[in-house]
Amino acid sequence: MLSKPWTWIDERSRREHQYLAETDRCLFRGEFSVGGGASGCATRQLLANFKRKPTEITRGPNVLQLQGDKERAIAEVAIALREAFGPMLVNRRYTFVPIPGSKCRGDPDYCDRLERALKQAFSGYAHPDVRPLLQQTVSTVADHERGAARASIDELMDITRIDVDLLAVPARETLIVFDDVLTFGKHFRVASARIREALPRQAIIGLFIARAVSSRHAGAIVL
Repeated sequence: MLSKPWTWIDERSRREHQYLAETDRCLFRGEFSVGGGASGCATRQLLANFKRKPTEITRGPNVLQLQGDKERAIAEVAIALREAFGPMLVNRRYTFVPIPGSKCRGDPDYCDRLERALKQAFSGYAHPDVRPLLQQTVSTVADHERGAARASIDELMDITRIDVDLLAVPARETLIVFDDVLTFGKHFRVASARIREALPRQAIIGLFIARAVSSRHAGAIVL
């Protein structure tokens, strides 16, 4: 469960995410320890259900249970998002941009869970602006499955692009770049760079369901 309030990454916590710059503004809701153990168990389980692969669900022996677990995780994330962003912010100020997953459209394991959570969160609002502006051009192995052989910044930059067709209508003054887990901050760094190429004047805020931590620190501040 996401029991913490939405929290800003501060000077101290930023040290645990090596690709974040001092000027980056990022928020997270949950935390879990990269060393395992009891710390953040509920958050880890939520993320496991939220990130569950489509083929893992359809090829498993308990399809309905796994699908139900995933839908409940998406709903829980949507509730947390709705608690943070009221109608005035959503309808007028923010464009929400989900960070693309490791699989591109057409791949059996492509999953639009981040976009779905955003749209579910703001489904009753008048003018939400949720846009999958960022696309990954080829499917890759997810970073958390690659161990030490994670993709580099340059590799991610090469396969991440902006869908310019989605900019026919201007984006709003602030873009909320949304991802499930903040580990090193690499995907946020790439997303920010690509967005700034197309939209140099807009502000960017990172938004994460949870962050991976090696020590406990938080300075809670609710939007």
